[in-house]
Amino acid sequence: MRIKIIKKIFLLTIIITIIAVASISLSACKAFGDTAGLLETFEVTRGDIIQTVSASGYVDSAASHSYFLPASGKVTFTLDEGDLFGKGDLLFEVDSSRQALLVAQAEENINISREALELARINYQQALDANHIAVQLAGLNEDLAEQATQSAYSSLGSANELANDSVKSASTALQNTRSVSSLLIESARVAWVGAKEVLTALGVAGNPTAQANANNALANYETVKAQQQANIDSAEGTYETTKEQNQSSVNSAQSAYEQSLLNQSSTSWTNLSSTQSAEAQIAITAKNISQAETQLRLSEISLELVKLDTDNSIIYAPYDGIVLSSGYSLGEYASPGMAAISVVSSDFVIKAEVNETDIASLKTGQEAVIRLDAYYDSEFYGKITRISPISGNIGGVVSFEITVEPEKENSPELLYGMSASLDITTSGAKNVLYVPIQYIYEEDSRTYVDLLNEDGTTERKEVTTGAFSYDYIEIKSGLAEGDTVSVSSV
Repeated sequence: MRIKIIKKIFLLTIIITIIAVASISLSACKAFGDTAGLLETFEVTRGDIIQTVSASGYVDSAASHSYFLPASGKVTFTLDEGDLFGKGDLLFEVDSSRQALLVAQAEENINISREALELARINYQQALDANHIAVQLAGLNEDLAEQATQSAYSSLGSANELANDSVKSASTALQNTRSVSSLLIESARVAWVGAKEVLTALGVAGNPTAQANANNALANYETVKAQQQANIDSAEGTYETTKEQNQSSVNSAQSAYEQSLLNQSSTSWTNLSSTQSAEAQIAITAKNISQAETQLRLSEISLELVKLDTDNSIIYAPYDGIVLSSGYSLGEYASPGMAAISVVSSDFVIKAEVNETDIASLKTGQEAVIRLDAYYDSEFYGKITRISPISGNIGGVVSFEITVEPEKENSPELLYGMSASLDITTSGAKNVLYVPIQYIYEEDSRTYVDLLNEDGTTERKEVTTGAFSYDYIEIKSGLAEGDTVSVSSV
């Protein structure tokens, strides 16, 4: 880009020089003084080179808002165009009495939902406690039923053992009775037989005593036999009775044991049913808690929605600023879709359009000198805070918008929409040698100037250049301060 500018300047300079040279006689004086008078010259000077970008703009707000109300209603408060306000001030409001009732209703629903949730939590805790008790009782009942079964089993064993012992004792008693009775009967029979033999030996008629003894022995034999038979019958009855009684006891113990087994099984099933019922109650109450929590959240959401409607009926200032426009007057009916009020912040910035050829040399943070048409005799400073990445096109000219934030101190009073101009220093060099940019030219990728000698002649001098502005270019090497250069005759 710089070379194209230099070449254009060189071309214009060459044309001017040719015209000037053509009007001078070739036989003109070659003296230095005469030559210096004929050629455009410049003495190499030391100083500063500064390149700037200039742009025109206007005072704009750092923030702006247009508010559209979703809610409708009668306008109860509004600021007018040009009114000033502070952050948090009321800007616009419509009647929200209906929303207030809805808020009260939503808050009451929340209270009901909270009570339902609290009740569900109480029921859940009760279900946990009932389950704990059911588990404890189930264990206790299981232990008691098992103990009862063991006791019944032991009783059955004892009954069997006792029955066996009783029957065995009765059987022994019966055997003993039979043996004793047989001996007694046999003894009485022997006594009777002996008495009969004595009677036979003495003769019945000759010995009345023997006859009486024989009769007595017979009677005793019959009596003993009858008594012993009675004893045997009694012993047999006792034996049979003992067997029946013992069998009854065994049967009763067996029934008690079987009943204990049934009771233990019933207890187990009852305990299982109780614990399952308690667990089911826990699950139900937990579900009730979840439903109550969901209902509470829904009630809270309803309240937030109602509050949004309430909030949508009133607008507060987000910052200090000015009203740009107001869509309604006090008492009018506001409808959704139309801007209720538009405001801008009183924190002002400068916005300007910069040509695309200059935008590459700008960056955020660069300092800018600001001038306002309203204060043409004063200037103040600011910094670039934003460079828009989106271009604009006005009349075929491509440009980019930049935003400059003015310094807070030493700034004049800014009003929205004021015209402004910016000067932004993009590059420069201090205390360097420089010459006018049209005095240099390039050949074969090298840069030269025409150095004017004391005798009036010129010589081509290669130089190294550096920073440049629209008017001057830095000479880094090849020339010294005070050297005189001329516009090249090339």
